[in-house]
Amino acid sequence: MNVDFEAELAAPAGRYAGPPATLERLNRKLAPLLLWLARPGDALLYAKPWPETLLTAAANRGVELVDLIKPGDQSGRRFTPWGWTPGAVRVGEQAGAVVRPIPPATVARVNSKLWSHALELELGVAMPGAATADTMEQLREAVSRACPGAQDKWVIKSSFGFAARERVLGRGPALEGAPAVWCERRVAAGETLIFQPWLERLREYGVTMLIERSGEVQIEGVSDLQTNGAGTGTGYLLGRPPTTQRIAQLTETARIVGRRLFAEGYTGTAGLDALEHAGGLHPLLEINARYTMALSRWRLNARSDRNSPCYGRRNNSLPPSPDAHALQSYSHDCSGMFTGW
Repeated sequence: MNVDFEAELAAPAGRYAGPPATLERLNRKLAPLLLWLARPGDALLYAKPWPETLLTAAANRGVELVDLIKPGDQSGRRFTPWGWTPGAVRVGEQAGAVVRPIPPATVARVNSKLWSHALELELGVAMPGAATADTMEQLREAVSRACPGAQDKWVIKSSFGFAARERVLGRGPALEGAPAVWCERRVAAGETLIFQPWLERLREYGVTMLIERSGEVQIEGVSDLQTNGAGTGTGYLLGRPPTTQRIAQLTETARIVGRRLFAEGYTGTAGLDALEHAGGLHPLLEINARYTMALSRWRLNARSDRNSPCYGRRNNSLPPSPDAHALQSYSHDCSGMFTGW
């Protein structure tokens, strides 16, 4: 599990030192959830010691646990990480598995929020007032123009970030204090930042898709993502399917995004986030060209007896498609997945 995927993408080439302790712990905590993406015969690459709960869950699902340090012969399995990075490629190669990575430059380009923002502009769905900025002057101008009221909220984001990391929040027409210091450091390092007026969320959606090597885009499902007042994900709500109209809007946007990802050279699993607010639907909030927690939660629930947390193939609300790619594999220095080859 390389939940530090975006952190590695953001680092200069060849200079990523590995995940900080907080992300390392998160890698290990979240890795067992990958079992819900696995099929019998797959394997999870996970550093020992293996918790008893993980041993039991893997056995129940028919998934083999493989030691990260001594993986044995994995030449008959294909390796696919949570997200493709140079570090993930090394893990797969060291395990001796078949590794067919997406080029790092492609992965970095399509996961950048700058690429997503450019696509929003092209499709005509960008937030009014949203802008990119290379200088503090540009940032201050964007803030004052889009948020003139003292209580107008806004967010400034780095091009790579996840789970509400690598961003600052503020309100009012002035960029000052701690948010300004954060921006100054990144602008000085040569970063282009993204400014957006804050939208008060009514509901947030996660759409997962599979881009086949043929270019076909298959929609996995639409999940009901729950966030707090700061936009940080807190879980997924079960049993509240979106309206038919919303499903149509979200899946159409996902198919457009999937086709653009394919045109850029990306294939595999991807996701997009969308946001419903008082003014309507913002259909493209973020693109994640990797596996997503929305997919793991959707698959977990689809394999249980509970009501589905989303619309998807399980309840026939989306077109059926083969589940041959239900899981490839996962990685980093604490976990990975292999699938039978």
